[in-house]
Amino acid sequence: MVVSCSANLTALQHLTPEILGDAEALSRTETADALAPVVLLVPASSIPVAGDELTDSTACERPRVRGERTAARWTLIQYPARHSVYRSMKQIHWLLLCVALTAVGVAAAAPDSKYRAPRTSDGRPDLEGVWNFASGVPLQRPAAFADRAVFTKEEFDKRYSSMQKAMRAAARFAPVEDVGFDWIDFSLHVDDLRTSLITYPENGRLPALVDGVRRVPTVEDIIAALADPRDAPPGGLAALLAGFGGSGRRDSYRDFSLAARCLFGASVPLQPSVGENYLQIIEARDTVALLTEQSRRIIRLDGIARTADKLRSWSGVSTGRWDGETLVVETGQFNDRTASFAGAGNSRDKVVTERFTRTSKHGLAYAATVIDPTTFIDRVELSFPMALVGERLYESACHEGNYSLANTLSAIRKEDETGKTP
Repeated sequence: MVVSCSANLTALQHLTPEILGDAEALSRTETADALAPVVLLVPASSIPVAGDELTDSTACERPRVRGERTAARWTLIQYPARHSVYRSMKQIHWLLLCVALTAVGVAAAAPDSKYRAPRTSDGRPDLEGVWNFASGVPLQRPAAFADRAVFTKEEFDKRYSSMQKAMRAAARFAPVEDVGFDWIDFSLHVDDLRTSLITYPENGRLPALVDGVRRVPTVEDIIAALADPRDAPPGGLAALLAGFGGSGRRDSYRDFSLAARCLFGASVPLQPSVGENYLQIIEARDTVALLTEQSRRIIRLDGIARTADKLRSWSGVSTGRWDGETLVVETGQFNDRTASFAGAGNSRDKVVTERFTRTSKHGLAYAATVIDPTTFIDRVELSFPMALVGERLYESACHEGNYSLANTLSAIRKEDETGKTP
């Protein structure tokens, strides 16, 4: 089912009396009952028939920043082919409303095309500030919602609550360290009911991997499997944990993953994760700085890379340019020591295009396209909204001084001596 949500009612002005007249004539015909099933998009407060007569009903809402005026809520309704909806002028009216709204091209999560961001002293769109992009939307569409583009509010709240419980349950699998999640801020600053951050492929799932490429499970995969076992890979949660934690002895720091050793660069593209979902944007005349709690990216705005092709880095080499109201950042020249995206392959041949567009006083739309022909057979596109917040960033030092790594190795040696887990 293709989902389209919109709060734009101006399209009603284009419904002429002739169109309404034709609809009324159609409602009187005997052949109307033979029409194919239809999906209508109507205001949730104005559903024209009783809910028990529907074959499918899904509430949806355009993602918005919390605290701003609430976007109009809509409900998708699928009527059976021989439903009495075709005998009622009122239902035909809603069908025409759906067609009209679709015709004007207003889609879910689309930014307001009429909004113009405030300007910097250089006359460019002002994107400065600290933005929060925490999200309860999974990267990939859950198996239970394979044919759904949006959750209901109740479904979303239930899943988000389950995710938090699953994270606390995941701490029990930590073999050495005492892991707690009390410090994590689970608050959300935007309303987004989509079933996946991935917008392409259209099924909301990662594309197939190139033959021979391996994908290492991520923390998000484990949390999703804990929340719903149907999202676990073959072999279940045990196989997922084994893939995530690796196998073999821990005789040296080299036996640990790069993440466990705090070796990583900036996340390109951005992706909501467990905590630390803040981005600070600082603009200058020739450059833009993108700061998170763990990384810094300084991006020139002339679109020219000044780093030799043979030089590569953990975070790649980024160049930027303005495309109207949108900041476009293109990044390549990654090294091969990190995964390409979502734990798959490596990033050496990855090219990422990011787009930052201010959509309102407190809203920013982020979209990214990942192209990596040596990892995925197709591109990956994802998007999510951000909210301007009155916060200050503080540097995250991972496990400071690598004390955690030394303590872990010490505990493992103790385990070797006693034969028991400390």
